[in-house]
Amino acid sequence: MKVVLNIEEKNNKRKILYIVILAICLLAILVSAYILVFRNENVVPPNMHVPATEEEYLAREAEFEDIFVDTTINQLNQNILITNKIKSEDEIIGTAYENFDKMAGKYSLDVKVPYININTPAVRKYNTEIEKAFKQKALDILNDSESKDIVYTVDYIAYINENNILSIAIRSILKEGNNAQRTIIQTYNYDFQKRQEVTLKDLMTIKGLKKSDIENKVEEKIKREQEKVEELKKLGYSIFERDYKDDMYKVENTTEFFLGKDGFLYLIYAYGNENYTSELDLVIF
Repeated sequence: MKVVLNIEEKNNKRKILYIVILAICLLAILVSAYILVFRNENVVPPNMHVPATEEEYLAREAEFEDIFVDTTINQLNQNILITNKIKSEDEIIGTAYENFDKMAGKYSLDVKVPYININTPAVRKYNTEIEKAFKQKALDILNDSESKDIVYTVDYIAYINENNILSIAIRSILKEGNNAQRTIIQTYNYDFQKRQEVTLKDLMTIKGLKKSDIENKVEEKIKREQEKVEELKKLGYSIFERDYKDDMYKVENTTEFFLGKDGFLYLIYAYGNENYTSELDLVIF
C-alpha cells in the first residue's frame, strides 16, 4: 500500500512539474510577442504610417503640378476585376467630355473631363458632381455670347492603391477677363471592395494617423505660408492670406484629399474652389 501511494505521489508531482514548465513557456511566448509588437520600434504593423524624410515630402510637393500632365490611370494593383462597369469597353476611368475649341478674343478651351466607369450609387453621385462642376462650366462658356478672353482647362490624375482604393484628383484652371486666375481642385476616393466612398478618416486609419497628427502638421504648414505672405505684403504684393485658426483646416472640414503614388496621403487646400485665386496649400503624409 505504501508503495502505491509513493508512485501516485511521484506521478502527481511530475504532473505539477509539467504544468509549471508549460506555464513558464507560455508566459515567455506572450512576453516575447508583447516586446515584438509593442516595444520594438523597428516593427511596423501592416498599413501603419511610416514617416518619410522631409526631403521626400518636399519632392512630392514640388512635383504636384506636374502629376496632372499624365491623365492615364496609375494602376498599382493589376488584379482588380471590375464586374459592374457602366461601359464594358472603357477603362476604369473614361472620358465624359472633352473640348479643345478656340475662338480668338472669346475663349480657349483645353478640357478633358473624366468619369469613373463603375455602376454603383456612390460612383454615380461622383460622376454627377464631376459633370456639374467641370463639364457644365465649359458648356456655359460656349453658350455665352458675351464670353471674352476666357481660358479654361481641365485635367486629372487617378491612382489605384494596394488597399483597392481608387483616388482621383481633377483640376481646372480658369481665367476670365480681368479677374484673377482660379485653380479649382476636387477629389474623389472609392473603395472597390466595399463599393463605397472613402472618407479622410478611413485613410487616416489605413495610414495609422491620428487627428492630432493631421491638424498639428497642417497648422505648422499654414503658419509658414502666412509668414511668407506677410513678407510679400511688405514688398507691396497682394497674396491670398491664411488663418491657421480657421475651421476649414480641421480634419472634419477637409474635403479635398487623395491617396497618391506609393501610398502618400495628400491634403489639398485649394482656395480657388471658393475664391479668385490660384493659391493652394498642400500637406502630405
